[in-house]
Amino acid sequence: MKRRFIAGAKCPKCEAMDRIVMLTTEDAEWIECVECNYSENRPTYVDQPEQEVVPDEIGVVQFKPR
Repeated sequence: MKRRFIAGAKCPKCEAMDRIVMLTTEDAEWIECVECNYSENRPTYVDQPEQEVVPDEIGVVQFKPR
């Protein structure tokens, strides 16, 4: 198990700063507060909704000489 403190993170429950640790195993990832023992599972895979591909517009930009 890997254990890393998250710098600058604030606990959602007790709002203690720099007391959140991220724990990682081969198949799971979660955060814990070492101050109040708050724990939250973090998803390792998030489904992204498919977005319609819109082609970029190509144009010409002309600059005036100084």
